[in-house]
Amino acid sequence: MLKNLLCVLLFISLSVQSQNTITGVINKKNDLLTRVILYRLKGAKQVYISNSKIDNDQFKLEIPKGAAIGMYRLSFSPSDFGFVDFLFDQEDVSLKFDSLNHLNPVEFLTSEENKTFSNYLLETTIVKQKLDSLQIAFFGLKDKKQDEITIDLYVKTLDYYANIQSQYEEKTAGKLANHFIKANYKYYAPKLFTAPQMYLNSIKQHFFDFINFEDSALKNSIFFVGKAIEYVFYLNVSDDFQVQNGLYKMAINEVMQKVGENDEVKSEILTSLMYALEQYENLNLVGFVIDNFYSKLPATFKDEILIAEMQSKIKLTIGNKAPEITWEENGLQKKLTELNLSGRENYILVFWSTGCSHCLKEIPELYEFIKDNLNVHVIAFALENDELDFNIHTKNFTKWTNILGLEKWENEMAKEYKIIATPTYFILDKDKIILAKPEHFEDVKAYFKN
Repeated sequence: MLKNLLCVLLFISLSVQSQNTITGVINKKNDLLTRVILYRLKGAKQVYISNSKIDNDQFKLEIPKGAAIGMYRLSFSPSDFGFVDFLFDQEDVSLKFDSLNHLNPVEFLTSEENKTFSNYLLETTIVKQKLDSLQIAFFGLKDKKQDEITIDLYVKTLDYYANIQSQYEEKTAGKLANHFIKANYKYYAPKLFTAPQMYLNSIKQHFFDFINFEDSALKNSIFFVGKAIEYVFYLNVSDDFQVQNGLYKMAINEVMQKVGENDEVKSEILTSLMYALEQYENLNLVGFVIDNFYSKLPATFKDEILIAEMQSKIKLTIGNKAPEITWEENGLQKKLTELNLSGRENYILVFWSTGCSHCLKEIPELYEFIKDNLNVHVIAFALENDELDFNIHTKNFTKWTNILGLEKWENEMAKEYKIIATPTYFILDKDKIILAKPEHFEDVKAYFKN
């Protein structure tokens, strides 16, 4: 998921004289893997650099002269094969990629900096997993002797972790990798916790201890974005939707406080959070991010097109009032918001078309299902090129409000409701608040039967 949550769709082409090269050997065992694409990573952006065909299991890419130092990405095509992130500091990089080795698919053949950083990540990951497992095991121990053994092993492992960190920091002093190694250090308490909540509180309290949001090297990477995603989505979890949203809001507030006045970093993090929340279909929280943080950024760091795109989607989220619909009926102008039929507790708004075979089957079924339900009224919005077929079919739906929407997909109401397929259903309450968005007629039936 993180791979998807960290890739935002902004590609900028660069074309200047080449200087450094990125070469690779691929163990693919699959003819589908045909191309590799090079990007520079900066916050929420992927900046396109170049691409190369994989020929005889090898590739060669050029990095333009004067390209910024920082973190770069090799993305393999098809994308199912994943990607490789590496550090670039004005040196050639050569690597071996084994798509069949899921645990450690990348080996750097040249570039001492990438070799060192790769080894650091591998070694410290193993040590951190051991420290975490000792802490988790300690919660369940009931034997005093086992307690003492676990505590002793934890202290020794913690000391070993500190030594590894110190060695790598010294080894990379003055190099690009040093910025990432320092920022990747994780705080562990000197003593084991006796309760899980105390442990979780400690992780959250010290999560950003070693991260400098003013570090220019980290800005030229996806580091800040990755850490923010991890903090918000993986350290704040609840089975209750309302509680979960409360935790998300609190976590986003905490991240913004840690970032401080660095508007550039704020913009990158908030952009990624909005795209991540959109993937989770939590558009209400996207609105929270826009209203409380993103919209308050200086104009230089805001994307008004992104705001408009997100706000357009937010309008159709469950819990919001349905966008207005207007139509003419018997010479009178009607509005959805003013439709107030006595006794109707719910409304079904359905966008359909006489040219849609699914609609011609489902819409009559919907009529039979609802026609005797005095608590529900259907507003059937037909997307048509002309009124001929509309008049033929709707004469059977006498208990409904039938609306003719000419220009079909180009109809303004269809655009307002983001209609890309028919039939599309919305269930509203008497105040026209969106209660549900069933995907199929069977879901509509299930909603009212329940």
